[in-house]
Amino acid sequence: MKIFKKSVLLVLFLTSVVAFSQETVAILPFSFTDDGHLSIQKGKEAQQFLINFIQKKQKHFKVVPLNSRDVNVALNKAGITPETFDNFTTKEIADVIGADYILMGSVDRSFEGTSSLNSGFGSINQKDYNTTNVYSGSVNSTSKKFHASVYISIFKSNGTAIYDKNKGNIFIDDTSESWKNSIIWQVRHFPFYE
Repeated sequence: MKIFKKSVLLVLFLTSVVAFSQETVAILPFSFTDDGHLSIQKGKEAQQFLINFIQKKQKHFKVVPLNSRDVNVALNKAGITPETFDNFTTKEIADVIGADYILMGSVDRSFEGTSSLNSGFGSINQKDYNTTNVYSGSVNSTSKKFHASVYISIFKSNGTAIYDKNKGNIFIDDTSESWKNSIIWQVRHFPFYE
């Protein structure tokens, strides 16, 4: 019985050590440009989207994302804003937040215009010479087109870059939220994704 109790205690201890030793990533608010206009709110939306995606798929990651509110408060207290990111080194940002990794990103989205598709069909069906059935119809559709380019960099807390990629549209982008597809594509190429 003593051996069983010791084994259970050892397993609990090792589990807690592993849980507390997992590395963290601070995902900063994205720089989000929408048709040439900087949107702070959309940048925070992109930040939260990525955090939620990683948390949802946590079993595939070697890191745990920090809470966006904690990251943003730490940045604000240090005087680091999306407009002043370039005034600080990644090591300085990592020291302020206290994370093992820093993820910085930008989204540049633009409305490319619309496209229209018109199609029609017609059919004549003669069963005999007395009756004729005529069928016809047409379909018109208009869709908007967006272009989104997503750039993501990941740094270790010492400032060493470990990931640096830019990705454009993944699919034909006909929704204003299509930039999320490019972020998801990049997530699957992160160095701490399994």
